[in-house]
Amino acid sequence: MDVYTGVVYPLVLIACAVLAVAGLAALAWPRLHRALTLITPAAFVAAGVQAITVVTLLLSGVDADMILALGYLIASVALLALLGIGRLGTPEAAAGDPDPSRPVLSPLQIARVDAAAASIVAIALAVVSWRIYVILETAA
Repeated sequence: MDVYTGVVYPLVLIACAVLAVAGLAALAWPRLHRALTLITPAAFVAAGVQAITVVTLLLSGVDADMILALGYLIASVALLALLGIGRLGTPEAAAGDPDPSRPVLSPLQIARVDAAAASIVAIALAVVSWRIYVILETAA
């Protein structure tokens, strides 16, 4: 339990803060989109480490509400699908879909969509991680 509260949870919060700042910066200055794409894997790593740690804790006998904790854990992993969602509007993605009304986004629009999604994911991931922390702390 000390590993989660002392290392993993702070790691997730730091990754969320960095992702939120990078997302807001890229929203203000779309030229920073490239930097945002380099930062987003940190959210995947943080969520992965959190998932492994929480599952290990739950299987090791921590007396927490397993269904609730796993529900929040699944939500934290599902949020990651929104990172980089602007790629769906690229000309390459539109060429693969025969729908003539499928939008094709400009690079500026793609950068703004990715930046907004990164900011939203960072906030939501921090909240979900906090809920997991509360569930595990209550059981300890």
